Amino acid sequence: MARAMCRRAGFAGFAALAALAGVAAYAQQGAPAGPNANTLDQLARTAGVQKCAQAATAVSPFMTGFGAEHGALLMAHPVAPDAAMFGATIERTTEHGPSLVSAWFAPTPRGNCDVGYDLIDVWPKACQDVAREVFNHAVPLVGVGRSIGVLALGPTHHVYLIGTPAGCVSIRKEVLYP
Repeated sequence: MARAMCRRAGFAGFAALAALAGVAAYAQQGAPAGPNANTLDQLARTAGVQKCAQAATAVSPFMTGFGAEHGALLMAHPVAPDAAMFGATIERTTEHGPSLVSAWFAPTPRGNCDVGYDLIDVWPKACQDVAREVFNHAVPLVGVGRSIGVLALGPTHHVYLIGTPAGCVSIRKEVLYP
């Protein structure tokens, strides 16, 4: 049977749905408690994850916005959380507004954890301006199709830009193999 622990208002309905679906869901809002603890590490350990907890600890400050206001939801295997991939969704608020981070952590046969994330931002300006002002150090690549631009920040780190009537959506995608 799945366990659900929620510390953020409004998640009770989602926790009940997650329990019915057989997913263990853990949520937390705010800044991490203590100087050596952080949100993803706390949630991973609460869910029973040990193997990838160190990877969660390493990337949590970046994903939560380096002390920014944030809320997080972690989804782990209900029976064997330490032997399977787990996912995290983070809402963070920075100086330019709210962002969504969707991340996954997977234990590997190499004994460590692969990590991937998508960081989604909405900008009130054209994608050309976002590329020039925010991602000016990136290398433009051929687009995915006709409507989505791609900027390379590294071999496994890209930014996808999608124009909207009100501005631009950027999806920063990175896969890490520590």
